[in-house]
Amino acid sequence: MAIQVSGDRLLDLYYANSWPPFPTTLPHRRLRARLQSNPEHGLGPLLAVLQWYGAIYASWTSSDPYYEAALQALQQPATSPFNVQALMLFAVAQHQCDKRESSRGTMDLAVSMALQLHMNEKDFARAYGEGDVVLEESWRRTYYFLYNFDQEFAIITRGLGFVTMDVPIMVDLPCDDEAYESGEIPIPATWKDYQSREFEDVEIVFSSIAYKHDLNTFITDMMKAVQTGGGFDETLVDTVDAKIASWQALLPVCKKDPMRMDGTVDEVMFQCHSSAAILMTIHRPFSVLTYSMEEFSTESFMVLVPFMSNSFPRRAAHTARALRALDIYTKLLAIPSPHEKHSILAMSIAAQFATLQISVCRNLLEDRALDIGRDRLRLMIGFLNTLGMYWPLGKRMAKEIKAIAKAAFLDAQERTQVDSNAEVELTRDEIVWPIHPSTQIDIYAGTVLPMDWNAISSGYASSNSSMYNTSSSSNNTGPAPPAHMYPGSSSI
Repeated sequence: MAIQVSGDRLLDLYYANSWPPFPTTLPHRRLRARLQSNPEHGLGPLLAVLQWYGAIYASWTSSDPYYEAALQALQQPATSPFNVQALMLFAVAQHQCDKRESSRGTMDLAVSMALQLHMNEKDFARAYGEGDVVLEESWRRTYYFLYNFDQEFAIITRGLGFVTMDVPIMVDLPCDDEAYESGEIPIPATWKDYQSREFEDVEIVFSSIAYKHDLNTFITDMMKAVQTGGGFDETLVDTVDAKIASWQALLPVCKKDPMRMDGTVDEVMFQCHSSAAILMTIHRPFSVLTYSMEEFSTESFMVLVPFMSNSFPRRAAHTARALRALDIYTKLLAIPSPHEKHSILAMSIAAQFATLQISVCRNLLEDRALDIGRDRLRLMIGFLNTLGMYWPLGKRMAKEIKAIAKAAFLDAQERTQVDSNAEVELTRDEIVWPIHPSTQIDIYAGTVLPMDWNAISSGYASSNSSMYNTSSSSNNTGPAPPAHMYPGSSSI
């Protein structure tokens, strides 16, 4: 028999673990006040969803009854902004509970309802704000996160488009969490204000959600560029590098580190800095950090390999930038903060970086450097293990990453075991591409590389090569990843 947990306790667990990365619903204190003062609060389906979230973190009881209660509450949802919140949060949790097919349908319903209500328009917040500036802020946040989730779902499924990508956003920018929770909401800034921030004489600090939306719009631009151009070329890759660099350069000091002065983590900025995944995605395919066949057989996540329209000769540069992205993300995970408080959508990013770390260990490291690399891999697996305690998809990801690592390291051991009685001699570079610790090179910053990798075969073939193509060329040698992993016009 399942242990019943009070609704208040479940809300406490939701706000402790799931609100910081997705701060869209009313702040905890304001939500409780609404429940007590307004019998017609309109929060029924949303409360059921939030209590299900809380039950997931309540290890002493089963969350299944709460899932069924939330599902039933959303069966015939009324068209209201509170139900948009309920549906989009329910969709995210469904996905991480490995109910991925159902989650896409739920997200589509949330998007449809939001557009029906015209949540993307400037006047929506005031029209539905009931004269409460905090509720108005909640509606602004809701649409920006809805756009983010809609895009995230497209990326996870390797889609090139999503419904809200072509819908104009006229919503004013949200404020930072501190103002939202205190109820002291400033006059909202606009997207136009944000886009001209570099011309101001005095540095203006925008909300973390604004900086995140900037990255989201850029990802949308990338998707559209691939749609029209058919793939990634050097111009697009250089554009991505320049955009990420300029975004980082214009960050105010208080946003450059997701850890606040009081030791807490700004979970939205944590997600922003995880944009290193963009750099990983565009640079790894053109680097020497080859993919293993095991990576392309995963079921809990898909390796993001962009459609490549041309061969890329700058192997060393792409390898350096992929290593730099890995370094950024590793440092993020190493921030002293409970992993379960990070965005649950970060699990797929962690899995992607874990496969990259495995490739680094397999192809570049040995001795002490390899030990460091293995420790960093353990950090990523530990992150997935922690979230996997609550979210089934995280548990599956951790299992598959371990399988990829076992295959890679076993293969490496077999390649280095040479029979001393055999007449065949293998040179050092035929066994491993080393970066020796004694050179004092930062093996993850990638600013200095010890050899010319342009001449080294990368193990990739062009997008129109067959799976078993082994013909040689200056840039493409060795077997390619499965052909279906290079999507055409409908995926990335």
